[in-house]
Amino acid sequence: MAATPPVEAAFAAEELGRLFAPLSPLARVGIAVSGGPDSTALMLLAHAWAERQPAPPHLSILTVDHALRPASAAEADAVLAQAERLGLAATKLIWQHDSLPRSDIQAQARDARYRLMAAAARDQGLDAVLLAHTRDDQAETVLMRLQRGSGVRGLAGMPERRVIAGVSFLRPLLDVPKARLTAYLEALGVPYVRDPSNQSDRFLRARVRQLMPALAALGLDASRLADTARRMARADQALAAATAELGQRAARDFGGVVCLDEAELAAAPDEIVLRLITSRLRAIRPRPVYPPRAEAPERWLAAWRRGEAPRRATMAGVVLDRRSSGLWLYAEAGRQGLPTVTIAGDGSCLWDDRCHVAVKGSTGRPVLIGPASGDARRPDLPKAAAASLPAFAMADGAPPPAGLEVAFVWQSGEPADEAP
Repeated sequence: MAATPPVEAAFAAEELGRLFAPLSPLARVGIAVSGGPDSTALMLLAHAWAERQPAPPHLSILTVDHALRPASAAEADAVLAQAERLGLAATKLIWQHDSLPRSDIQAQARDARYRLMAAAARDQGLDAVLLAHTRDDQAETVLMRLQRGSGVRGLAGMPERRVIAGVSFLRPLLDVPKARLTAYLEALGVPYVRDPSNQSDRFLRARVRQLMPALAALGLDASRLADTARRMARADQALAAATAELGQRAARDFGGVVCLDEAELAAAPDEIVLRLITSRLRAIRPRPVYPPRAEAPERWLAAWRRGEAPRRATMAGVVLDRRSSGLWLYAEAGRQGLPTVTIAGDGSCLWDDRCHVAVKGSTGRPVLIGPASGDARRPDLPKAAAASLPAFAMADGAPPPAGLEVAFVWQSGEPADEAP
């Protein structure tokens, strides 16, 4: 293995041990590296830490070619070359798209990056993937969330750990200033990429970044904003615990359908009710990044408190159906209806972007997965709710084989964070 560049001048062994302590019990760890200064420094520092461990985890570099700029392929190849010089395994992941996204390019690229890295992490059996977000990124995120009118959860910023699509993403440098990482690389003479989009006024984050020196002059620097995020995160944890307790009392989960006890909701504070409803909306209709906008649940709750909420409402693709048995939440079919897909023999699919379906024992016969109807609907649910769930049938119309097994596993609705 190649020698690790020195780190002692910028990061003492004790600090490295603290930053990367969460990696100690892990066997295989990925590192997301774009070639920019933060992720390049993360790769070098994680490698330096691993070199000092008696039983370090296997490190694997993941780099994404977004194909959004002509230089992106060469930049990803440069990351592979850097990893090879360190003796680290590396994988280039390519975002396949026919044309450039027309709107919200950064959000679409972020979604693609998480999706590709999560899939690679699962394929490689990685226990976690490291992200290189810094204290500066955290401060910018807090300001962006403030600009959008976020509440406590948004102003808590980015957490040190987030599970996305079943994969743990860790941020070991979240309290490290970006300037330290850049200075470390420049002292070593290690090259890195400067993404021009990071300076483009087209993007909110770049505009916020340009404001940071003026805000720092007023005492609102990255450190102060990061401290605010930590305090908000502490408050968010307390609110999350109260929401979980309400969920245990008020929510019945039928797998893709939820029923809430309106009497329990009426006795709870608005913030806790809003969090419970929003979490269940996401559980029914997962979204890759953002939860539903706060305004719609807030308006519905205010009308419900006044006794003016409609019997049926739709929010973020989910129906809120008030009945004597409770407030039922289930997926809206939409104008196109719910999909029917074919699994050609044994295999799996993601139905309606929310339910993983796995088929075994089909004896090679195609299986249809579509919305439940007739006798396939669950009798313990309202008909509309039952019809929002998937059911299976043999494509040839004949009875299923005796050994057929069809498993339905619902997607997690946990959002990813907004990331640079």
